[in-house]
Amino acid sequence: MNTSTNIAVLGYGMIGRVHSLNYRELPFIYPRLIPEPILHTVCTSREETAEAARREAGFLHGRTDTEAVLSDPEVEVVDVSLPNSAHRPVIEAAMAAGTHVYCEKPLAGTLEDARAIAAAVRASDARFGMVFQYRFVPAILRAKRLIDEGRIGRVFTYRAEYLHSGYQNPERPLTWRMKKDEGGSGALGDLGSHVIDLVRYLLGDFAELQGNLETFITERPVSKGADERGPVTVDDVAWIQARMANGAVGSIEASRFATGTLDDLRLWVYGEKGAFKFDLMDPSFLRWYDEGTAQGTYGGDRGWQRLDTVSFYPDAKTPPARAPIGWIRAHAENQYRFLKALAGGSEPAPGIEDGLKTQLVIDAAERSSAAGGQWTTVETE
Repeated sequence: MNTSTNIAVLGYGMIGRVHSLNYRELPFIYPRLIPEPILHTVCTSREETAEAARREAGFLHGRTDTEAVLSDPEVEVVDVSLPNSAHRPVIEAAMAAGTHVYCEKPLAGTLEDARAIAAAVRASDARFGMVFQYRFVPAILRAKRLIDEGRIGRVFTYRAEYLHSGYQNPERPLTWRMKKDEGGSGALGDLGSHVIDLVRYLLGDFAELQGNLETFITERPVSKGADERGPVTVDDVAWIQARMANGAVGSIEASRFATGTLDDLRLWVYGEKGAFKFDLMDPSFLRWYDEGTAQGTYGGDRGWQRLDTVSFYPDAKTPPARAPIGWIRAHAENQYRFLKALAGGSEPAPGIEDGLKTQLVIDAAERSSAAGGQWTTVETE
């Protein structure tokens, strides 16, 4: 195993900062289990921000030329933390150069770009990993095991939602997340991609769906305090009713307009032998109901249990397993699993198929909504 891995981070917004922080901390969480991540290069659009990011995170280099970063033979991994529309050209270039890629969700702004990225990944010897960090909350890992062990049995229904607030302020200025040519989609891709992936991870592929997208505020200031206003060209809220390939049916909601919410990702799954529910605002626990528990006087022992999943990660040295789980820790685990796969020569999971499958669901929801909410088949490729 190599002793280190040189990483370039493209984009240094909030997510780029989170990824950079975790690369620095992984050797403390998993000492000597993966090559040491080296923050080699950070790339932003302006020299002053590149230099500020370099100093802040301790990168060796700060650059503004993406092509120069992608052609640097010292760079072994490119972390793509850019707006969705910018993913395709940098990933195609990285794959052509044989450079591994770690890509923020969603895979791309459009299905056309997602398919082109998938083709580039499949034609390359380089590895590709996706960011779907909620897979790596221990409560979700525990839920996955319950399903795989057959303790849920046949799944009948599910409900998933990811709710944010803040966009309901009409004076919030336009950003790339509100423009279709840069973000691809709004709440559907930004928040919905996470719950779409979680449902797929736990229950398998989508078969067909009915999608409805709504944009409540259609114009916003082009910048903070500006009188000039520009169009919002993506959804504010997305609703999906879906049928899975295994016959389960359920609903998904993604909203940036859920006044009073913070980071409210919630999931309910109901099966013939059991059920579980998860709440990201109470992430250290999984609620579990076992239909097989004996009934008796006053209900016996049957009822909802709170499973203490907290920070139980195999082989992690810090924080202790009893510690409450945090949002950043799930990101760190996603990054660790990616780097561990590279070191072991295996395919990262989540990977390109997971990114493409999620994009196919996003595309089906957009097509369904455009057709008045009619049931629409989710393409398989």
